[in-house]
Amino acid sequence: MVFDKNHKEVKVGSWVKVLHIDPDFIMTFTSNEAEGIRTMLNQVLEVIEIAHGKALVNHQFNRYHGFNLALDSEEMELVDNSC
Repeated sequence: MVFDKNHKEVKVGSWVKVLHIDPDFIMTFTSNEAEGIRTMLNQVLEVIEIAHGKALVNHQFNRYHGFNLALDSEEMELVDNSC
């Protein structure tokens, strides 16, 4: 099972707010890619998969480009699905 920063269970289909992305991780990308990844901060995204103890979310930047991000518990907060 995977939990958010408040110890609430996160499942596939849950919506989570991205609270943190490691700056060292972001620096491994080109400047354009890094800027796109930074835009994921504070976004509410749907969990598409649970793997290796992390919640995987996807953010589409446009019709052809997107990015998957695996979040640890402290990097996300569960959002009420009724919002």
